[in-house]
Amino acid sequence: MATGTPDDTPETWKQSNRHTPPNGILFDEQTDFKATLALGGVGSSSVAVDPETNRLVLSFTRRDQEIHLTPRSGVRNWRAGTRLEVELTNVGSSPIQPAIYAESVEGPTPIIQNPQSLGPAESATLILPFASPKPWEASASETDPQVLPGTGSEFDSYRVERIVLLPGDTEGENRLQASRIQVTSPALSGPAGSGQRPPVDGDWTLTFEENFDGEEIDATKWNIYTENHWDDRSHFSKDNVILGDGLARLRFEKKSGRHNDAPDGALTDYQTGYLGTYDKFRQCYGYFEARLKLPTAPGLWPAFWAMPDRGAEDGPKWKRQQTSRGGMEFDIMEHLTRWGPHRYNIAFHWDGYGKGHQHVGTSGIYVNHDSEGFLTAGLLWLPGKAVYYCNGKEVARWESPRVSQAPSILMFTHVSGGWDNDALDPELLPDDLVIDYVRVWQRKDLMVPRSQP
Repeated sequence: MATGTPDDTPETWKQSNRHTPPNGILFDEQTDFKATLALGGVGSSSVAVDPETNRLVLSFTRRDQEIHLTPRSGVRNWRAGTRLEVELTNVGSSPIQPAIYAESVEGPTPIIQNPQSLGPAESATLILPFASPKPWEASASETDPQVLPGTGSEFDSYRVERIVLLPGDTEGENRLQASRIQVTSPALSGPAGSGQRPPVDGDWTLTFEENFDGEEIDATKWNIYTENHWDDRSHFSKDNVILGDGLARLRFEKKSGRHNDAPDGALTDYQTGYLGTYDKFRQCYGYFEARLKLPTAPGLWPAFWAMPDRGAEDGPKWKRQQTSRGGMEFDIMEHLTRWGPHRYNIAFHWDGYGKGHQHVGTSGIYVNHDSEGFLTAGLLWLPGKAVYYCNGKEVARWESPRVSQAPSILMFTHVSGGWDNDALDPELLPDDLVIDYVRVWQRKDLMVPRSQP
C-alpha cells in the first residue's frame, strides 16, 4: 500500500459533496438544473430546453457534431454510481443512432453507441458504464510494465467534467429529446461470488476458510496486532476487531489509546482493527477471495492484500517479507473512501519501497454491490500470472515472469490517509470494514505439503 496524507480539511470534503447530484439525477422533467448545468453544441449543433416538458432537445446536422453538458462551475461527483443512464427519444423525421461518453479530469469513458438506430418517435436508454469493457492489463515487462492500450478505465467518477452526446453515423437534420440523465448503480441479483469455488476451471482444494461464526477471533488463523506502517494517527486494538452475525468488523473510531494495546505502544487519537495471517497461514499460488462491505466516512483506507512470507527459516520478519527476491505485494482490493463505495484500486508492488521500488496498477475498478451491499474480491495467482476478480468476473491481469514466486500471507487493514483521499471527519465515525468470509484454494498440481509456516 502506498503512503500519503491528504491535505483536505473536513470542510473541503463537505463542499465537494455539494456537486453530487441528488439521487444521482443530473436532469429530469422535475429538475431545475439551469443553475448547475451548462448546455452547448459544437459546430452548428444545438441544445435547448422545451419549456412545456422541461426536456432537453438536441439538434444535429452533421455526424461530426457534439452536444456538451458541462457543470457551470467546477466538476461533478458521480462516485455514488457505476454508470450513467440517458433516456432519449427521436423527435425528428430521420433515423439516428446516438452515442455518448463522459470526460473526467483523469480521462474519458469509452464511447457507447445505441445498438440500433432509433426511428422517428422511438425511444431508448443509453447506458454508459464507468468500467472499461475490456479488463485492465499490463505488459509483461519486469522493470517498466505499461498498461495495454484499450484495457482498463481512466475515468475518475469523483471529478467529472462533461457529458458528450454524438449523433452517430447519420446525415441530415436529426433531433433527440432527453427526458432523464441519471447516475445509477444497480444491485446484483444476489450474493456475488458465493465462495463455493474459484471462478476458473481446475482441480481445486480448499486450504483456508474463515466464516467468522465464533464468539472470538480464531488465534490459530489470525493476528490482531502488527506494526502500523501506513497511518501515524491510529493504533490497533483488540476491541476494534468485532465479531457478530457471522461477520468480522474492523472498526475505525476516534478513541485515544496505545498501539497494539501495549503499555508502551504509541499513543494516538484514533483506534482501529487489524487481521493478518503472518506465522499462521501462507501459500504460494492459488485463489484468494473475501466478501467485503466498504466504509463510507471520508478519509478511510481499507484494504485486502497479500504480502510475502518465506517462513521462519528465512530469518527475521523484515527479511521474510521482502518484496524483492521474487516476492511481491498484491493489493487485491484497496479503497479510498473519497472515491465512493463502487470503485477501488488494484496493484502490484515489488523490489522494496525505496529507490528501486516498482509497481503497476489501476484505481479504475468499478463494481456493483450485491443485494446486501457487499462485493467479492479475489486473486487468481499462478506461475507467471496474476488475475484479479470482483463478483466472479475478471477485472485486471498481469502476466509476467516477475509475478511473485514467494509464499504470501493475507492481511486486512483499515487505516486512514492514502494518496487521493479526504481528511477524516470525526463526526462521521465510527465506520467499519466488514468481512463476511475469507477463503483460499490451491490447484492440485500446485499443491505442496501444508501451506503453513
